[in-house]
Amino acid sequence: MLKLVLGAALAAAIVIPGALYSSSADGAARKHRWGDRDWEIIRWSNGDCKIWFDDTGPPWGAEGRDWTVAAANLRSYDEAWRALVRLRGLRRCL
Repeated sequence: MLKLVLGAALAAAIVIPGALYSSSADGAARKHRWGDRDWEIIRWSNGDCKIWFDDTGPPWGAEGRDWTVAAANLRSYDEAWRALVRLRGLRRCL
């Protein structure tokens, strides 16, 4: 019984942080609007990612070719910084 409890706790420790990450820093999971004054993580075509303050609209260039949104709807610079660090840790950004 103890092995079952420890196994469940270990599985929860692995699954729950991954679920939190995908809901807060995955551009595909959360729809975004341009010009709503929040923060996004933009992944440029060379793999570099930058924090983008969304006050006037998207970056210049074609979305999907020149850049993509790696994370959307981040409410503060600190939240955007944490998302950028996570994306770099997962090797989705340089």
